[in-house]
Amino acid sequence: MSEGMAATDTLSPGETRRDLIRLARRFVLMLGGEVLQSVFHFGINIALVHALAPREYGLFAIVFLIGGIALTFVRAVAGMPASIVMPQASGPRAVAAYAVTFGSGATLLSLALAVLTALILAIPLGLAVACAGGGFVGLWCLRSYLRNMLFARRRAGIGGISDLAFTLTGTLLLAALLLGASGPHLLAGSLAVLAAGHGVGILVALGALREPVRLSLRGHALRRYRGMWRGLAWSLAGVATSNIQAQGQTLLVALLAGPAAYAPIAACLVLFSPLRLSASVVVNLTQPEMAASLANGDSARLRHLMRISTGLLLSGCLAYGIFLAAALPLIESHLFAGRFAGEPLGLIAFLLWATVTTTMLYVGPKTLMETSRAFRTLASVALVSAAVGIGLVGLLLWLSTPAWSLLGVLASELVVLVYCRRTLMRSAPSSTDPRDVPARPALAT
Repeated sequence: MSEGMAATDTLSPGETRRDLIRLARRFVLMLGGEVLQSVFHFGINIALVHALAPREYGLFAIVFLIGGIALTFVRAVAGMPASIVMPQASGPRAVAAYAVTFGSGATLLSLALAVLTALILAIPLGLAVACAGGGFVGLWCLRSYLRNMLFARRRAGIGGISDLAFTLTGTLLLAALLLGASGPHLLAGSLAVLAAGHGVGILVALGALREPVRLSLRGHALRRYRGMWRGLAWSLAGVATSNIQAQGQTLLVALLAGPAAYAPIAACLVLFSPLRLSASVVVNLTQPEMAASLANGDSARLRHLMRISTGLLLSGCLAYGIFLAAALPLIESHLFAGRFAGEPLGLIAFLLWATVTTTMLYVGPKTLMETSRAFRTLASVALVSAAVGIGLVGLLLWLSTPAWSLLGVLASELVVLVYCRRTLMRSAPSSTDPRDVPARPALAT
């Protein structure tokens, strides 16, 4: 943040109203796309809960978790820089140049992650699952970057079209798969369905954008990345530690307790995907706005964006928690078809709801710190919270059951919440180490 964050200036009522209307329109458009994806992800998980044995569904959930972790690295290298830099670019030519740079980085990293995933899966799960899983992870990463870039360029409508194409393609292919496949082929087929859906979504988005696809990591594009290397290095360090903090504990449960014991936790996690995707909408919506406000020194609007994002997410969490508490018996008996009888689904759902609500409370402050490029600070707090979480998860798995180990995940998120809110109150991002802030890359001509 800037020194202006401590100022007392405020937006006028007219400016606030216009800003709210504009942001609300974009929020509804972006949320529509996320809802489509969320509904499909929910549908495929519920279908596979019924169709797969607990161990196979647990394996599917683990591959899905790997894809979610891979997304964060592509966002750190390409998606987040695009959201920060593109809104501050000086003109269409500069925006196009950044699109080449970040698009090339996203493509290269997505390909590398796809190959790495396939190699990891090949020995334990076989070639078919490995190829399908690698394709799913790589194409999901690439489409995620493409959506970030479109939001940064105020082209959310094209992002919505891509989301619709992904959802329709995935739904049709999933229906055909469930009619024609069974047994060991179903796991590989479900991952192939997801890969195909993301691939179609990418092609539709590029076609609607009507711009030539240009990729290059030489010359000007490479120099732009070199100009941001310090900030990107700390961003990657922050992502790595954040993944350990946010996903590492859950992955630890899956590895130590086994896929079958992880399956009920994975199934309950699916119930919260609408909240998590809503949070990604808020980040994609507000980060370019925050970047522009920081560039203009508009502290009043920064506070305004913080209040909007936190209020929206907290309201959604409270309403969803009430709904889930009332509907959980029906979900357990009908949606999960009694597959997890004897498992403490109520305890798992409550601990996951508390964890997700905690993350929603720090989404706004953390996004502002990212936009302010306080990557070193974020990496440090993520490392501390990861140590707390992993230590507690391991202890609770030894002393109790996988369900109670989720308390360690909640404790880890509470550490991040306390730090981010404390930082916000002190307007601390302005006082972060200046080495956290990379030099703004010049656009060579």
